[in-house]
Amino acid sequence: MIRRAVFVVVFLLLLLLPLTSAQPYWLKEGVYFKYVAEGEGSVVITQDSSTYRGSYGELFWRVVKVENGLVTVEAVLKAENLTEERYTELPYEDALKRLNELISLYEGKEPSTTMGSCRLYPVENETWGKGIARICNETASIEFSNYTYAVLVKRDGGSEFIRRAVPKIIRRTVFEIDLRDNVLIYNGTPLGKNPLFIFPYKIPREGEVLFNILGQEVKVVKSIILNDTVIHTPFRTFKPPILFIRTNMVAGSGWQGMSGIYYDMSSGILVTGFMPVSPLWEAFGFSSVALFDEDSKRSRGEMGGFGMVLADTNAELVLIKRLTGVEIPKLSFIVFILSVFLLAVCGAVKIRRWDA
Repeated sequence: MIRRAVFVVVFLLLLLLPLTSAQPYWLKEGVYFKYVAEGEGSVVITQDSSTYRGSYGELFWRVVKVENGLVTVEAVLKAENLTEERYTELPYEDALKRLNELISLYEGKEPSTTMGSCRLYPVENETWGKGIARICNETASIEFSNYTYAVLVKRDGGSEFIRRAVPKIIRRTVFEIDLRDNVLIYNGTPLGKNPLFIFPYKIPREGEVLFNILGQEVKVVKSIILNDTVIHTPFRTFKPPILFIRTNMVAGSGWQGMSGIYYDMSSGILVTGFMPVSPLWEAFGFSSVALFDEDSKRSRGEMGGFGMVLADTNAELVLIKRLTGVEIPKLSFIVFILSVFLLAVCGAVKIRRWDA
């Protein structure tokens, strides 16, 4: 009878246990991570009608607060040595007007030279220096070393093109990560799965939808644990097991179908990866961000970082440990102690009966 009572008490207490969110052991206020990509063409950022190409990119993110299963993250995206290219479709009337305005600046002037149907004029600007104005039948342009403006008129419309040097872009954002389902939340709106870390005990599976952008579902195409691969990064070398994820990501700059993301299985952090489309970039206000730094030093079972590569973190002291999984709630501990106590009472009662 007493055994049955103990069983009922324990069962009821377990039903009352609150559901708790799993939390990586390193996830605490002040922890930061920095990823870099460096080299010619290592950065391609798209926003609206503009595409920025550069030679250095950096993503920095820091944990601001961890509370009630939500992680508040401050992130900074930096890109340097950029060239912006902006291509805009125009109605025929607008394109013709802009073409005529440009042509009118050189009417009556003697060109320095001609090339086919085009006339070339020397120009000089306080900001851009010396350049060339190119006036043709259906197109006109002003070209400097760091700036180009061109307009084209066609029968059914026209287009405007601008190319200019941009020293750097720095953009900051703050978002949250819900630890219950590892979803990135921006301004209260869930954008999709958080790409910065995974839970090693709940890895994304093949066919799982990560997020939706412009009506396109981005899914996991391949999810493999690599037990024979070592990844070298500027931060340190990561040894197996390594989780590799490939998706059907689609971006607007020729990156269609390309992606490859590697996570350290002991901590769940992103080691290196190429993810041109992501909820992370959406939180920054960009359509896509391709950070691609490829290390040519590769051999069997070893690889350098590719995409954006982990360069620095202050979580080094805890990354040598392994994920402890779900934290044991205080109520669970109380239930355990109470269960042991009740079982001990049952044992004592039974011994007394035997002695009697």
